[in-house]
Amino acid sequence: MNTFLSEFAPRPPDPLLGISEALKADPRDGKVDLGVGIYKDSDGNTPILGAVKAAEKLILERQTTKAYEGPRGNAGFCAAIEKQVFGDQSEALSEGRVASFTAPGGCGAIFLAMSLAARVSQEGRVWISSPSWPNHLNLAAAAGREALGYPYVDAETGTVAFEEMMDALRHARAGDIVIIQGPCHNPTGVDLDLEQWAYLGDFCARQMLFPLIDVAYHGFGDGLEADIEGVRAFLAACPETMTAYSCSKNFGLYRERAGCFLLQAETGAAAAAAASHVAEIARAVYSMPPAHGAAIVETILTDEALTAQWREELGAMRDRMQRLRNDFAAALEKATGSDAFASLAHQKGMFSMLPLQGPVTEMLRLQFGIYMPGSGRINIAGLPEDGLETLAGQMAPFLTAALAQHAAAASQA
Repeated sequence: MNTFLSEFAPRPPDPLLGISEALKADPRDGKVDLGVGIYKDSDGNTPILGAVKAAEKLILERQTTKAYEGPRGNAGFCAAIEKQVFGDQSEALSEGRVASFTAPGGCGAIFLAMSLAARVSQEGRVWISSPSWPNHLNLAAAAGREALGYPYVDAETGTVAFEEMMDALRHARAGDIVIIQGPCHNPTGVDLDLEQWAYLGDFCARQMLFPLIDVAYHGFGDGLEADIEGVRAFLAACPETMTAYSCSKNFGLYRERAGCFLLQAETGAAAAAAASHVAEIARAVYSMPPAHGAAIVETILTDEALTAQWREELGAMRDRMQRLRNDFAAALEKATGSDAFASLAHQKGMFSMLPLQGPVTEMLRLQFGIYMPGSGRINIAGLPEDGLETLAGQMAPFLTAALAQHAAAASQA
């Protein structure tokens, strides 16, 4: 008798989800969760925004059906996200060169992009920043795409290693996909500047690359308009661009899976033709997208009072994370006697990287109950407001050792 499933070897568990399980099982008081990337308030909770609660109340009062919304999903949600990304004065929108689809979260939007790109170029490879969000690699593999990396951060300056990045991307072939993270890069917190965004958009257009902009933390950096300015400069320079937009973080809708896939084409006819392929892909994968999260976002963004409330709540989350950045950078400088971590205060969004790798992060977990991935990524929102100096002191010996190792390696180079 054939037994297909018995041939499977178990896959290793997701490292981030494993951190969450270990944290829950740890009985110690004072443990610190710097792992999974969700926003947390000062009490360690992930709250439901007031604007979200108000929108849900309105939805329940107005809703008359649970019928499917079709492969595109909520058209009002899609239109609202189009304006978030492209702006009210966008020529691409007014000329009908944009197609958009409600998707099951940002992940679902990226999957639609990967699948569409595979139809554009079966040999197209995927270029991903190094480092990047780990699931980018998983999504490339699921789409059967070869993944290649491009350098992203200059370890000395804590800024984008733009020349090295472009040197790598010059090896990209026509039809290759380039994933570029929007504001608040995960895991580094280091973002492209406006000039770099525009240059990169022009480069992708000239080299006939198929870019995918992953916007997952819009509003967590410098504000909604400032954060999206670079993305819009790219879109203006590169007429064929895919964008994945997630509402998980900036609306706090993690479990509702509210995402949007947007496609900009050179002509309205090309956008419509591509949209028919996206609809076909969506139909084969999940048939129809979830409705509730998209309805929440549409309700908020089409109600002036709720929009103002949401912007205020989003600003409070952003300001809190920036205060934590500033205070933790100062605590690390005091604990280590080095200004090597000053760049943390200038980075954006929910994440930053510390030079702490696998075995060291395990020691921090065992000794102090500090939970973080083996990559050294930390969730800024998980930093303990009243325990930053203690945390910095616990990390200081390991950070000092890492700095010494880096200095020794640099002197031998």
